[in-house]
Amino acid sequence: MKALELPPAADLGRLYHGFYEDFQYESGRWTTIASDAGGSNILDQVGGVMELDASDATVADNDEVYIHTAEVFLFASGAPLIAEAYIKFIEANTDDANILFGLMDGIAANHLLDNGGGPAASYAGAVFFKVDGSTYWQAESSDGATQKTTLLDGTQPVMQGSNATGEAQTAGGAWQRLTIDWRPKSSSRADVAYFIDGVLVAKHVDFTYANATEMAVVAGVKNGGANEEKLDLDYVFAYQKRA
Repeated sequence: MKALELPPAADLGRLYHGFYEDFQYESGRWTTIASDAGGSNILDQVGGVMELDASDATVADNDEVYIHTAEVFLFASGAPLIAEAYIKFIEANTDDANILFGLMDGIAANHLLDNGGGPAASYAGAVFFKVDGSTYWQAESSDGATQKTTLLDGTQPVMQGSNATGEAQTAGGAWQRLTIDWRPKSSSRADVAYFIDGVLVAKHVDFTYANATEMAVVAGVKNGGANEEKLDLDYVFAYQKRA
């Protein structure tokens, strides 16, 4: 399976709404939410890299920072959606970083819960995340308080109803391309596919989206101890077919 293929540039804006962000200048697209004076900053690197820093000089457990767009995406019939980020982080301490990328509504502090609790307990969206105490990615599709979550440690099926397990997907240490592909099948059900570096790593079949609401693209990092965790973003894009 391949991720959704977008049309040529000449037709992209007419058929899809969305954006491509290369982080070459400070744009008004992103809102930053930070605790303990952490923040977001474009680095002096070729091509443009946004760095999220969870803390200032006073580093503490559960310090966090997020960047997010306005809520301009919505799970809807006839409107497939793709979101992708090219990211890198290096654990400040073994496996302590909490990392998030994807689509969520109501972005606020503690959208990554304290103490390795993972994403918020109730939201509309689809995300990749990693928690304190683990080195593996997880993929989660969420409809309000109902979630389908796959731990990508090589022991769980790639697809619901399948016995085939994929290779373990370790997070951190190198640049990785995370892709979320949402395909509606009806007015209330969709398939959600998750790719890492172009390889299908999880697919949530017949995901129900009865409680859909507008969503933002979000990325974030949270300390899992008294060590300063950071997340680098080379690019982010998200496009959805105009319904």
